Amino acid sequence: MISFMLAAIVVGDRSWIGPTVAVAAVGILLALWVSRHRRAMLGIATACRIIGWLLICACLVNPLWSSARPRRGANVLAVVTDVSRSHLVTTSGDKTRADVLRQALNSGERSEPNGWINRIDQDFELQRYAVSDRLERVESFEDTDFDRPASNLCSALEQLQQRFAGQPLAGIVLLSDGNATDEFASLDELKTLAPVYPVIVNDDSKAADVAIGAVTVNQTAFDDAPVTIQVRTRHTNLNGQKVQLTLLDQDGVPLESKIQTAGDESAVRFEARPETGGTVFYTVKAALLDKNEEPIETEATTVNNERLIAVDRGSDKRRVLYVSGRPNWEYKFLRRAVETDPQTELVGLIRIAKKEAKFDFRGHEGESSNSLFRGFDETEQELAEEFDEPVSVRLGTKDETELEGGFPEKAEELFGYDALILDDIESEFFTADQLQLIYEFVSKRGGGFLMMGGQESFRQGEYDRTPVGELLPVDLHRELPGPNGPVQLSLTREGWLQPWVRLRSDEDAERLRVTQMPGFVTLNAASFIRPGAVVMAKVADNAGNEFPALVTQRFGRGRSAALCVGDLWRWRMNEGRRRLQEFSLQARNPLDQPIAAGEDPEEDLNDHARACRQMVRWLVGDVPKRLDVSIKPQPALGLGTVKLVADLKGRDFELREDADVRFVVTKPDGSKVEIAGEPAEDEIGRFEVVMSAVDPGAYTAEVTATVNDPETEPEELTGTIGWASQPDQEEMASVNVNSRFLNDIATATEGRVVSIDDLDSFVDDLSHTDAPLVEVWSWPMWHQWWVFVAAVGCFVTDWTLRRRQGLP
Repeated sequence: MISFMLAAIVVGDRSWIGPTVAVAAVGILLALWVSRHRRAMLGIATACRIIGWLLICACLVNPLWSSARPRRGANVLAVVTDVSRSHLVTTSGDKTRADVLRQALNSGERSEPNGWINRIDQDFELQRYAVSDRLERVESFEDTDFDRPASNLCSALEQLQQRFAGQPLAGIVLLSDGNATDEFASLDELKTLAPVYPVIVNDDSKAADVAIGAVTVNQTAFDDAPVTIQVRTRHTNLNGQKVQLTLLDQDGVPLESKIQTAGDESAVRFEARPETGGTVFYTVKAALLDKNEEPIETEATTVNNERLIAVDRGSDKRRVLYVSGRPNWEYKFLRRAVETDPQTELVGLIRIAKKEAKFDFRGHEGESSNSLFRGFDETEQELAEEFDEPVSVRLGTKDETELEGGFPEKAEELFGYDALILDDIESEFFTADQLQLIYEFVSKRGGGFLMMGGQESFRQGEYDRTPVGELLPVDLHRELPGPNGPVQLSLTREGWLQPWVRLRSDEDAERLRVTQMPGFVTLNAASFIRPGAVVMAKVADNAGNEFPALVTQRFGRGRSAALCVGDLWRWRMNEGRRRLQEFSLQARNPLDQPIAAGEDPEEDLNDHARACRQMVRWLVGDVPKRLDVSIKPQPALGLGTVKLVADLKGRDFELREDADVRFVVTKPDGSKVEIAGEPAEDEIGRFEVVMSAVDPGAYTAEVTATVNDPETEPEELTGTIGWASQPDQEEMASVNVNSRFLNDIATATEGRVVSIDDLDSFVDDLSHTDAPLVEVWSWPMWHQWWVFVAAVGCFVTDWTLRRRQGLP
């Protein structure tokens, strides 16, 4: 609310207070004495006589009317006009909000002194500002063009607060629709700002409009649709019309369309499966349909009908180390499944022979190496495992030196992987330091860990008193009897909620798939689940006894899982038999036609492979990288402004700050800009740079970090990320006046919202409002005509009433 100056009555001649009181008291007593025996009607006359007498007596003390008002020309009043293109929306008839504001500004700037801006200039030091993507001082508002791409109202008010700190700022008149493209950290920051008086245009437009609202992108390990895009739309002046939403790929090819009824606030869900890594861009378009489901082009604006979406799939493959105690079917099928995934890579370390006792020499006399390596050349003979060392085979390594010494013994070697899978291998295979290293791999590095079932896994592998046993989601300290015969797998309630556990998007199809799975005969029985762990799948035997089959938990910075079923390969074998039978029946025909080209019976054998891929993706899904790149929008700094952030770690995954980080940004037009990253002030190992992306379109950034290590040669790490800049869509996101936002600003600064129709009367009241610099003025009340008129009126009333009663 406007705070008006308080007025007061001041006694001008205090020396006359005593005589005045005495004279007033004598007059009152005489009036009451004279009327003591009169009728009731004369009581009114007596009261009028007393009031008139008191007014005359009051003039003896020279009463003064005192008031304070803003000192003319001493206080600053800022008039700020939002000149963004969001005002180019029709309000009523053919007029836009820009037309209404332009008319009000032109009338206020006219040469006659009664223009509202000129009237402000008479009482205040007037400061004119225009705000869009930045705040700038202007000399006049005449013929203002509303064509700017942003409305940084929040930053503009903060700049005014800083600019006029310690100066007599009386208030800010803000002409805007309230559709800001930036935001306040907190409205409490405006408490020290002068009152803000938002002036709004009446929002009486009846034009229909549909706009893309909030868009949420979720990435899961689900194989068929790893990317889920949820789109919410905003509907204005729509009554039951249909809205068509279409998802397009980065080449503009429509992928999926859905129909939504206006007024439905639920999100529309799209599912997509990008075929490549890196940043993938999608576009969502909304179209208003008529009764015949044909697009309608007559909207308030069509700028907000489209949204560009960036999905970061990661450019580097996630590496998974698989360690097994013996060659088995699990690795074969797991490797085949992961080979088709462009985002993961499986490295195998398979033991093919256990170590033997040192005293057991079975070779030729004087031969210490394992006889399995007999026949190789002398160089390889020297490197061959001895009898007291296990014999392992490396598969899928990136070079000849990877895993050359067996399982990693140093953190920088093991931490180079994103996930670790142990399958059917006992704890004695690892040294105590290696077991502790696996523990730190999950808790400190943040890697994913999975132990698969087998005769030498879990308790049978004697992991119960090791660091690995501590990070498992099942308690191995207590022994449990095994199942009675084969077990059948089923999903738990938590498993149904996890996309990476399911293989079908339809519930009925998923239930049918689970029932068709074969029975399993190898199970590491465990019923004691650690606090915080979640059972995703369970198995039950013929007697109804239930056991956990798949258990997961968060552990430290990473996650761990236990797959207690040890013969999951039976599922893949059963699929093959069933599919071959179905294919054989389909291939038989009376004409003995040959099988058509491309009809491979193994094409549809993908349930087991899909489950393996999803499980591996879940393991590596949230694993941090040595160079993590992210995008943080900075709406407070302007529309399209983002902060590129690179978090850097060393080989031991400790934060590193001795590095040179470079960002190469590719703009929508193909041009590139190289920017050097600066170390963050509040975060060790973080490098950042702020960039303004005002041009609409897709942006990508390639990040190169050169790590300076005094003990080794400089190491270079790379990463990529992308984002979409859409200043027009954000500016035109809403066609309505954001009255709530403007009300919040006015309330926080003790101002009030003003309708543009009441602008003239509001300006008239400004000269009587509170201000930093005021002047006090006063004038004698007994010089005012109304004082004597009131006194004479009281005496005339007294005389008239007495004459009507026949009294003198």
